[in-house]
Parts: sequence; C-alpha cells; structure tokens
Amino acid sequence: MKSIFTALLGFFAAISSSAQSFEQVASSARSDLERAGDQLEALEEQIVMQRQPLEAEERRLKDRAFELRADLGRILRRRDNTDRDLRSLENDVEARKDENAYLTSLMGEYIRAFDNRLHVSEQQHYAEQVEDAKLAIEDINLSAADRFNTQLQVLNAAITRLENIVGGHQFSGRGVLPGGLLEEGTYSVLGPIYFFSSPENNASGIATREFGSSQPTTISLGEEYDLLISEFSQDGTGSIPIDVTLGSAVQVEAAKDTVLEVIQKGGKVIYFILGLAGIALLIAIFKFIEISGVRRARPKDLSYIIKTLNEGDRKGALEYAQKIGGPVGRLLTAAVENADRDKDQVEEILYQQLITTQPKLERFLPFIAVTAGTAPLLGLLGTVTGMITTFKLITIFGTGDAKSLSTGISEALITTEFGLIVAIPSLICHALLHRKAKGVLGSMERTAIGFINGLPGKT
Repeated sequence: MKSIFTALLGFFAAISSSAQSFEQVASSARSDLERAGDQLEALEEQIVMQRQPLEAEERRLKDRAFELRADLGRILRRRDNTDRDLRSLENDVEARKDENAYLTSLMGEYIRAFDNRLHVSEQQHYAEQVEDAKLAIEDINLSAADRFNTQLQVLNAAITRLENIVGGHQFSGRGVLPGGLLEEGTYSVLGPIYFFSSPENNASGIATREFGSSQPTTISLGEEYDLLISEFSQDGTGSIPIDVTLGSAVQVEAAKDTVLEVIQKGGKVIYFILGLAGIALLIAIFKFIEISGVRRARPKDLSYIIKTLNEGDRKGALEYAQKIGGPVGRLLTAAVENADRDKDQVEEILYQQLITTQPKLERFLPFIAVTAGTAPLLGLLGTVTGMITTFKLITIFGTGDAKSLSTGISEALITTEFGLIVAIPSLICHALLHRKAKGVLGSMERTAIGFINGLPGKT
C-alpha cells in the first residue's frame, strides 16, 4: 500500500509539472504565431508591391515571344522556299547536265558518221578536226563547254562541206596517180562525184579508194575523158563525164580479173581441171572430124552395087564399093567379096564388120565422159581445200575483215566454177559424139540389111 501511495503521489506531481510546461509552450507558440503573422503581412505587402512590375514584364515577354515566334515562322517559311528553290535549281542543273551529255553523245555519233561519209580525198582536210573532236569526248580534263565547242567546229565544217557539195567546188590535195605516184593536184567535186587532175603529171580521172590504201586513187577513164576532166579542173567549165553508178561501175570494172589471174587464184587443182579439159577438147575435135568424115552409103549407092552384082559384074561392084571408103566402104567391099555365099554367112561377115567398126568409132569417147564426171569432183576438192585454208586464216586473224574473208571464199569457189565449166560442155560433147557414132553404126546396119535383102537369089 505504501508503495502504491508513493506512486500516485509521484504521478500527480508529474502532472502538475507538465501542465506548467504546456502553458509555457503555448505562450511561446502564440508569440511565434504573432511574429509569423506580422512577417506574412509584410511579405504579402511586398508581393503586392512587386506583382505589378512582374505582370508588366510578363506581358512584355509574352509580346516579345509572340513577335519572335512570328519571326521564326517567317524564317522557316523563307528557308523552306529557299530549299525548294535550291532543289529546283539543282534539278535544273542536273537536267541541263543530262541534256549536255545527250548532245555530246549525239554530236559524237554525228562526228563518227561524218568521218565515215567523208570521201577519201576529203579526209586529208578534215582528219585533224575530226580526230580532235573524238579525243575531246574522252578527255576528262576538258570542260563541257570546251568539249562542245570542239564538236561544234566539226559541225560547222560539215555544214560548209554540204554547201560546197551542193554548189560544186574545187580544192587542192594529194592523190595517187595511175602510175602509183602520190602527187599534188586539184579535186573537182560535183555532188557525190570526185575528179582529180594533176597538170604537172598530165594525169586525170575519177578519185576513189582502193582496198588497203589510205590515199585516194585516181582511175583513168581513157584519154578522151581524162582530157575533159583536166580542162574542167583548170577552167571550172566545160563538159565532164558523169558516173551515174557513183563509182560502182568503175569498181566493178577494176574488180574484173583476167583469165590468167582467175586461174592463178584457183590453186593447183585448177591445173588438173584445165589439163583434163584440154585433152577432152582435143579428143572431141578429133572425133568430130573422124566421125563427120565417115561417108554413109546412099540408097543409090546400094542400088547400083546390088544391080551390078545381079548383072554379074562383080568387079565393077567391088570397085564402086572401094570408092566409098571408110568403114562403110569396107563393109560394102566385104559384102561384095562374099556375095556368092549364103545369106547367113554374108550376114555374119557384115555383123563382124559392124562389131569391128564400133570400137574404132567410139574410141576415146569414154575419156570425155570421165572428164565430165571428174571435173566437178576436182572442183569440189579445190573448194574444200580453199575453205580449209580460209578457216585457218580466220582462226589466226579473226573475222574483222569481212571483205578479205569473202575474197578467200570466192577464190575457193573458182575451182568449182571451172569444174562445172569443163564438165557441162564435156557431157554435151560426149552425148553428141556418141549419138553421131551410133548414127554411123545405124547407117551401116541399115546398109548391111539392105544389101542382104537385095540378093534374093541367095538362100
């Protein structure tokens, strides 16, 4: 109990001391609150005093921000317009570059075509300009303007050339004369035809290009026409020959080979063909003369012999038969000499004469037939050999020169041409001569039959 009472007394004592401290705290808090309220009022007054300038500054800054935002919009719009203009200009520049590249390429093609169309006599005047224009296309150090100006010079030269060609003009240059000398002279141009005249060498003609030559070659048209060309070149007036084929006739004439040149191009095989042809020709002439010289028995000859025999004049019949001569005369002679025999024996004797005569009439004719069959084969052999040689050349040098290749093929075909030229006449000659020999044998056979039938007294 005593302890509990002591605790209660301590508790109440604590409560009384705490109440006293609470009052002190509350008093301190009230004083602090009053001071804070005074400070708050002072601060509010200060805020009120400073709000108006700040609001004015805020409005000013907002107006400035609005102005800057408007300026930014204008700047952005100007930038966008500038970008669009720049892109448009860049596109225009690219388009102009493409057009310039296209024109440069087009001019390059025209210059190449112009170079190919130039006559060989004009190349000595335009070669430098054309070459400069060709090199300008590939020169990366040149500007587009310099490259285009170089090409325009060739274009202007081409236009001037066309004007000169239409009206006709003359110019000096070098040309190869018929003797092979390269001399100075005067070229006269009338449309597509070019004439060359060298008064110092007294040579004139049509100017053209020969295969394998880079210089114009003068082809003479004959003394009469060359004189007209020379007079025209000096005076610019007068009559002048015109080649309506534009040089084709001259080229064709120049391309013609003599028979000896053609034979030389045919190679070794052609000599065998010509050898067979020569022998066959000699045989054909010989056989034609031989067979044509055979006299055939006419009906009156046979009638006279039979009549003479029937009259008993055997000697007269024999003399008449011997006068006929040839195989027919020998046939009738044998018939008269054996007329006193039986018809069967006489027939056998006459048949023997026919058998003996046939090989003599047909001798050498098989050689003509062999020539007709062998000549084309030899020609084909020459062609095959020539083609093999041509293909070997193609393997080595390629097919860049089509003209040279066609020349080789044409030369290879010469042997076939000659083989057919020899074979066809040989075949015809053999047929005609064989028919002619058969005709003689047929005539002799009819004569023998007529003789036998003309001796009715024999059995």
